[in-house]
Amino acid sequence: MGDKRSAIIEELIETFCFAGDLSYKQLENLMDHSNYQEAPAGTIVAEKGSFCHGLALVLSGDLRVAMNSEDGREITMYHIGKGRICPLSAACVLGDFKGNTVTVTAEVDTRVIWVTRRFFEQSFTECEPFYRFVMSDLSNRLFEATLMVDGLAFISVRKRLAQLLLSNSNDGRCPVYITHEGIARELGTAREVISRELKGFERVGILTLSRGRLDIKNSQELEKIIQQ
Repeated sequence: MGDKRSAIIEELIETFCFAGDLSYKQLENLMDHSNYQEAPAGTIVAEKGSFCHGLALVLSGDLRVAMNSEDGREITMYHIGKGRICPLSAACVLGDFKGNTVTVTAEVDTRVIWVTRRFFEQSFTECEPFYRFVMSDLSNRLFEATLMVDGLAFISVRKRLAQLLLSNSNDGRCPVYITHEGIARELGTAREVISRELKGFERVGILTLSRGRLDIKNSQELEKIIQQ
């Protein structure tokens, strides 16, 4: 266990900028007030109404945070990748926790350190680099959230689909491995809407469709759609 703990501390230093500014004693204290989790792909890490484990620091992998509507639709709020925190888990340890309001799923094999409320409260005075990092990441996420809301309210599904395809295909240079349903979850719309838009893109030669895969043939046209 000692060797594993030391390895996690070393990885923490390599992954999170704040960790390099901590003394080894501070890092040990952080580990004493944390729980380590390995979540295989597909694992539901948190469900709506469930207990919050603490502040999530993602060592590796990808956590997808989503909300569900009463009619069963789902929208991806954001993804949490390596070196980032979950802002809603931070809100849990900062405020009066009432239970998770989202579903968090490991998209790929993911490893997480859950930092307890007690350590976070201590960090105000005893671990300033950690506290500054959390506040900075929360601020960045807030700006990202406003962009997402702006997209949902004011940008058409067609434009948001074009943006998703370009970003996920490295500007058209790589295939996109995702289902129509997966895209619908990301954009917060119905699968039928996505299928209709993708077939329209295929008809005009922007991409080709196959099961679970999209190949971009004309990234310039996607750029034009985004600019419209």
